[in-house]
Amino acid sequence: MPPKAAAVAAAADDVEEEVEDVVAPKDLDDKSLKAFFSFFKTLSDEPHIIRFFDRKGYYSLHGAAAPAIARQFYRTTAVVRGADSGLPYVNVNRSMFETILRELLLGGTAHVVELYEQAGTGWKLARSATPGRLSAFDEELYRSADMAMSDVVPVVAALAFAAAEGQVTAGLAYVDPSASRLGACELLLGAAHEQLGGLEAALVQMGAREVLVNKDSLSHLDAGGRARLSALLEGLGVMVTERPAAPLFGTKHLEADLAKVIKGGAVEQHADVLERRTACAALAGLLAYAELMAEADQGGSSSGGGSGGRYSLSLYNAGSYMRLDATAQRALNVLPSRQDANATFSLYGLLNRCRSAMGKRRLKTWLKQPLVDLAAISARHDAVEALVGDTELRQRLRDQHFRGLPDVERLARKLAARRISLAELHALYRASSKLPLVEEALRCHEGPHAAALVDKYAEPLAAAHDGEHLQRFEELLEAALDSDRLPDEYCIAPGYDPRLGALAERRQEVAEEIEDLAAAAARDLGLELGKTIKLEWHKAANSRSRCLRITQKEEKNVRGKLQSKYLVIETRKDGTKFTNKALREAAERLNAASGQYSAVQAELVEQVVSVAATFVEVWEEVGSLLAELDVLLAFAEAACVAPTPYVRPEMLGPDAGVIELLQCRHPCVEVQEGVAFVPNDCVLRRGPLPPAEGAGVDAEGSAGGSGGSWFQIITGPNMGGKSTYIRQVGVCVLLAQVGCFVPAASARISVRDSVFCRVGAGDCQARGVSTFMAEMLETAAILRGATSHSLVIIDELGRGTSTYDGFGLAWAISEHLAGPGCGAPALFATHFHELTELTADVGVQNMQAAAVIDPATHKLTMLYAIRPGACDQSFGVHVAESAGFPPQVIAMANERLKQLEAAQARVRGPAAKRRRTAEGAVDTAAAADGEADGEAAEGGEAAKDVEQLKAFLRRFSALPLAGRPPGEAAAAVRALLAELPPHLQRQAAAAGLGGAPVAAC
Repeated sequence: MPPKAAAVAAAADDVEEEVEDVVAPKDLDDKSLKAFFSFFKTLSDEPHIIRFFDRKGYYSLHGAAAPAIARQFYRTTAVVRGADSGLPYVNVNRSMFETILRELLLGGTAHVVELYEQAGTGWKLARSATPGRLSAFDEELYRSADMAMSDVVPVVAALAFAAAEGQVTAGLAYVDPSASRLGACELLLGAAHEQLGGLEAALVQMGAREVLVNKDSLSHLDAGGRARLSALLEGLGVMVTERPAAPLFGTKHLEADLAKVIKGGAVEQHADVLERRTACAALAGLLAYAELMAEADQGGSSSGGGSGGRYSLSLYNAGSYMRLDATAQRALNVLPSRQDANATFSLYGLLNRCRSAMGKRRLKTWLKQPLVDLAAISARHDAVEALVGDTELRQRLRDQHFRGLPDVERLARKLAARRISLAELHALYRASSKLPLVEEALRCHEGPHAAALVDKYAEPLAAAHDGEHLQRFEELLEAALDSDRLPDEYCIAPGYDPRLGALAERRQEVAEEIEDLAAAAARDLGLELGKTIKLEWHKAANSRSRCLRITQKEEKNVRGKLQSKYLVIETRKDGTKFTNKALREAAERLNAASGQYSAVQAELVEQVVSVAATFVEVWEEVGSLLAELDVLLAFAEAACVAPTPYVRPEMLGPDAGVIELLQCRHPCVEVQEGVAFVPNDCVLRRGPLPPAEGAGVDAEGSAGGSGGSWFQIITGPNMGGKSTYIRQVGVCVLLAQVGCFVPAASARISVRDSVFCRVGAGDCQARGVSTFMAEMLETAAILRGATSHSLVIIDELGRGTSTYDGFGLAWAISEHLAGPGCGAPALFATHFHELTELTADVGVQNMQAAAVIDPATHKLTMLYAIRPGACDQSFGVHVAESAGFPPQVIAMANERLKQLEAAQARVRGPAAKRRRTAEGAVDTAAAADGEADGEAAEGGEAAKDVEQLKAFLRRFSALPLAGRPPGEAAAAVRALLAELPPHLQRQAAAAGLGGAPVAAC
């Protein structure tokens, strides 16, 4: 086909889209607005539902949502129209519509988006979506490959409750469309719903973005249980949708429905799920709400006529992964938040060096589901170790084969639903062509884990790309697609079907005829085609045709001939459009041929998609392998490019009782600009050791009699690095069990089945929860869930109430966690310095954040080093001074501090204070060397005081006070008191003991 004729034929397909793209938003006329007003009043007034109305080229929003959307996305309400009519509205073009969609559905908000289209004189709901159901707007949400939200996994979970014998059971089900996975389980909540924390951990592991709740089953929970459930779901940041039990949660047809959805349709193989009635109720509601049945009925089987669907079903076991609730996720900065200044503030942002969208989604899933099985963890570590050691392999895979890799999982999902385009099929073709290159690169690796890489990744990729699978997929597309028109246009090749070839030739002939007619008309007017006169498209109300356009300047010269021999269509500033009978008839024949050509193209595209859909299962397996390999490559890259390379941790069984991190660092903090991170050691070892090795407070700061360090109490100045230290330990344990290397010089980690955190202060005024109450709720979850296989991280517990209440709670909580009933390893950062006297059989060790005070300027310098021993000062006044407090406030604070310390010294004695150097620094060496001697001296003095008091009481009881005058009796008592040492006289006076004998007299 000649280039010009080809352009004419191609333009026949594209002109309508081009015209629609240039339609600009406009104001609605009064008549349209009044007619629409009556319809809009019939819709429910729910603020979380955002309704768009398709105006053919732009969209409008009406009602209360209009000014809210205008303020959020336009930063002004000047774009709002129709305020006087009582129904304000705002118009948005296609680009802004897609931006709003992405924010409402992917940005973590709880909104329902509805799109209405005109149906005759009225309107109908065409599409609807929620954060967990995105398929209706799949094209708009992911139209741009550069969208940062392509890592969102639209997981929907369903909840139903039942009660039997005083125990409440929760049925939980979920669907992950990206992985074609269904799961269900039951969780025993207990009579008092004390196990709701297990439900929270399961929802976090699943990554649920929306939770469907059986509204009627909530009656099985008491008022407190419903309030806690509501707070739990709100804390997770998920959208909650409540629906009545009937008909959504009915299980009558569940087995028949599952047969249409799951692979193979073999429902009888899933008795472990079907025998759990409450889980089945949740699963039935999920199938209906997530529209899986509609998808199965519409798309049919992806295997082309076979039984079953494309989803796998399993009994979900929350114990397969580390328990990590929403509080722990936030404390350890696992996932990004809107408050992050840059991507590396979160673990996900730091590790996200994935080349594909499916790899990013898999990384998020892994971070929510740290492993607890040693063999599975070791397998990931082996792969990362191989990729870290083989730089050539890592760079070859990342920079050549994975760069530009399409989202295979999402495309496979669209292929299964028969909603895929030829361009997307060609993207799968390109991905298929890369598989042999990935396989070859993996087979070229030489190292101790070479065989494991081949077995895990190379062999499955080779099996997927053999002559019976993806090679046939490639042959299909090579035969079907017109390679001459790629990548400008994706269409079926003329030679694929004889009808298409004949119609293509017919279009070419008519297009060439139009070119000849246009050239003849130009010559007739004495002009040259393509310069002052051009061949263009003209779009009328319901048709389009080819015409000629002449500039205004030339039109004046040929106006007479133009009006006598030609038909003028329209005159505009850019020229005059005209045609003649022959050109118009040829254009009509081109339209007819193009219409027939397009119909055959659509029919053939449907056939190609139907055949390609038989390869869905292969593509799903390939997508999973590539996503996993992409994440492991990201782990290896992160380990190598860190300021100091990460190391492989040695993983131990859960009963090993060791967490040893030498020269440990916080991975997110060390990469921030201007930070020179100070690494620290953390050694948690469970006692007991032989008593002779651990009696008293030893040089390592151990206060317990066992000599272990399983429970560490960290004291020291504000801003001294305590919080960073305890968090980095939790982060390293999490990274190790995810399968990543850790930022340390060496690491030995006993696998943890859960990580609990109580870090920072926060409240929720909307729920009437104060800062202290929020702290207590988080701590209550720790006390209920922590075991000897957990890791507990607590920062500043008990500071939201009075000093004595707070210390009492902190002590009791510490005793419980370190006691025989729990025995959890813990890192407890506190300013309750009295807590350093705690002892426990598992071993308690005191640690302190080191700091130095300049003797000349009295300025405090943080060393950010965590050392053994206890610290009895928090240096709060020094920190306030560095924050810029007025001098008079600092002076007043210092004066009051001296008074309080003097009063404390009088009560407890001067030996209670830790010894310091002359320069004012915390003398950790002196404290370590002399702490045992000091406490021994204190013990001797205390024993002497007790003996003197006992002697006083014996002499007092022997006094002949009966019958003596009161004044004489009182004098005798005062004489006895005068014999006591001065410090005992003061303590007796403070306790009122001096008045008691006198009153008795």
